[in-house]
Amino acid sequence: MILPINKKGTPISLKRALLLVTVICFTVPVIVFMVFIFSYYRNNIIRKTETLMAESLKNYTSFHSQKLNEAIESSKKISYDLVLEKAWRKLEADEISEAGFYKEVIGNLKSKYINDNRFLMSVFYLSEATDRLYYTTREQSSYIQIYNREVKHFAEDITRADNSDAHVKIINGRIYIIRNLYTTRNYTKFGTLVVELNKDKLFEGININKDYDLGFFIDNAGEMIVYNSGFKETGEKELLKTLRGKFAARNNRKMLQVEDKIYQGVLYQQKFDDYYYGAVLIANKDVLFSEIRALNNLVLFNVLIIVPVFIYMFYFISHNITKPMERMVKAAKKIEGGEFGWQVKGETMPNQEFTYLSDGFNKMSSEVKYLFDYAYKEQLARKEAKILALQSQINPHFLNNTLEMMNWQARLAGDEAVSKMIEALAVLLNQSMGRENRKLTTLAEELKGADAYIYITAMRFGDRIRFEKQIDESLQNVQLPQLILQPLLENAVVHGVYTVKGGIIRLVVYREEERVVLKITNTGELSKAEETRIKNLLEGANTALPEGRGRHTSLGIRNVNERIQLIFGESYGLSIYSEGEMVVSEVTIPCKWEREEEKKLQAEA
Repeated sequence: MILPINKKGTPISLKRALLLVTVICFTVPVIVFMVFIFSYYRNNIIRKTETLMAESLKNYTSFHSQKLNEAIESSKKISYDLVLEKAWRKLEADEISEAGFYKEVIGNLKSKYINDNRFLMSVFYLSEATDRLYYTTREQSSYIQIYNREVKHFAEDITRADNSDAHVKIINGRIYIIRNLYTTRNYTKFGTLVVELNKDKLFEGININKDYDLGFFIDNAGEMIVYNSGFKETGEKELLKTLRGKFAARNNRKMLQVEDKIYQGVLYQQKFDDYYYGAVLIANKDVLFSEIRALNNLVLFNVLIIVPVFIYMFYFISHNITKPMERMVKAAKKIEGGEFGWQVKGETMPNQEFTYLSDGFNKMSSEVKYLFDYAYKEQLARKEAKILALQSQINPHFLNNTLEMMNWQARLAGDEAVSKMIEALAVLLNQSMGRENRKLTTLAEELKGADAYIYITAMRFGDRIRFEKQIDESLQNVQLPQLILQPLLENAVVHGVYTVKGGIIRLVVYREEERVVLKITNTGELSKAEETRIKNLLEGANTALPEGRGRHTSLGIRNVNERIQLIFGESYGLSIYSEGEMVVSEVTIPCKWEREEEKKLQAEA
């Protein structure tokens, strides 16, 4: 919160700000609340309750229709898995017997519906044999009698219709989905599927106020499913009859409200792809608006306690916040005026927080006095000593000069091998120190460092490693990041020829259209797991680096790829892969790199 500003342009005191905020945040809401309660309370509560009933009914419709639609989709999916269609084709072609056809149909129905607790029963019959039923059920064995008595004639009417729509029917308090099945190729009707839905699963998860009576009907208001055995009272039945009479297909997504002296009812209607849905909710007004009287009594009680609470709030803020804060501010001003070591004294602070702050302030004040009296001069002396010590440390110039002296000593002694190794080491050190702080260098400069590393490695391993080079001399001035060849050569030695006790390392640099390719090929092999790990490492995946000898080279090749892509873009970079009995490390960079870009990179560095 920003404190108010007085006329002089400085913030007002915290005490005044707290009192002002308390009055505004406490008194104004109380006044507004009282006006709201006594002026608009009843009508607003009634309107909100009606809205809540309507929203509850919409939510119920959305929730319940989603389950119905999922069940309908399940009845449609049986056409796409082709099990029933293929079995029918085999039966038509005399490839299977009636018993075999029965086995395949029943197995498919069980897997689709009986193992799904959303369904209670499934029936299938061929279009030309409506009396030969293939059915499965979760309930008693006499369930097929219910089907023959109540559902059969509806199903056969749909069978005679030439469409594959899903028909949702409520029959004697049960919910059925009936649809014709057609072949997928020539759209030939071959059978009819009837499934009964589990009402308990349809209502499962519905969170409706216990004071509401709820039900729904589909396509017509004649048959209805009731939630939790509602609509028992005479008045409810009459209101329900009125709401049923208002059900019409033209009222899509329309909310209708009807009420009498005792009950209030709502009807919501919505059209879906396969059915027309109507939901009804009825509640007793006395129960529905009983909160009004209770809340009126609560408001009166709150008014009686507002005044003492308001007084106590002022006292509490003054005693626990503003007075301790004034003491702390006074002490801070003393320190600001140069009275180092000033302590907050007087009575004990009223709470733990200000006690902690005052103790910390006193301790800090004492330490500030000590620092000014003693520690400042001592710290200054230590700083000067450290500067003198740093000035005497070895720097890169000293190291290069020492190597140069050693080189001359070796030449004077006639030891050409040692001299060349020192020169190669000096080249590597000078390149790795990067005293000019450049991000880009020429291919020629980079090859000098590579030659130095190759020479030192050749001296170390002798005839066990053979180095070959094939360089396109026209590319000597191509710009590339510093130190990208040495890590790749080191990787070829450590993870390639070294592991097989010898071999070849070949460095080839050539142009390929608008790119320059630097390819290092070495004796060795990569397993699929190693190739995948290296690919993930170069792509920046969360790949754990190996411990020990492999960690340094893994960091090196990842660093090479990251630097190339940061400078030239993600279309360039490093790739490592197997090629026969050889391992290839391939770097691609642009053939032409504008010097303006290089200057920009150096300026950023």
